[in-house]
Amino acid sequence: MKTSILILEDEIIIAKSIKLHLETNGYSAEIATSPEEAIRLLEQQSFDLLLSDINLRHTIDGISFAQQFVPERTPVVFLTAYSDLQTLQKAELVMPYAYLLKPFHKEQLLLTINLSMAHARKKVLPSSMASQGSNKDISLSAREIEVVQLISQGKTTSEIADILCISPQTVATHRKKIIQKTKCKNIVELIALAVDKSWL
Repeated sequence: MKTSILILEDEIIIAKSIKLHLETNGYSAEIATSPEEAIRLLEQQSFDLLLSDINLRHTIDGISFAQQFVPERTPVVFLTAYSDLQTLQKAELVMPYAYLLKPFHKEQLLLTINLSMAHARKKVLPSSMASQGSNKDISLSAREIEVVQLISQGKTTSEIADILCISPQTVATHRKKIIQKTKCKNIVELIALAVDKSWL
């Protein structure tokens, strides 16, 4: 099942660009250009993460929206062009998982979402691998850890191959071995484990 993300962004061009990038990388995403639209979407379905602009040019901003309408266990990532202390302090009240300043790189967005999901998973399940026993015995080679780090950035097998100057087949072999060693069922579990093991 795909990770579903609610994008609350009043600039439709930015929202569509983010949605396209997320869907290209295997996420499911819905756009709301106003708090009212976001509330309707939240009533219709549950989301794994909220990606929200802070300044919505509305009577309610992204911070207040997150405080009032987003379920407590749903991770929040704020997007904003504002980095003043007052905005940062107000945002801290929501305890967001991350705070991305515009303009941001698409890889940075994917990494932030993946890490936020992993940290949220760890918060709900103190050990993401609890059902499989201790993860202390899991160890990866230096090259496998490099592959995990690139996976967490949303890189494809061919992109990882180009970056590491190895063949796509070698990357596929590394990925297979990583899954065998870690017994992770999906990327979120893998990133949660990587956070726990300080590979990221």
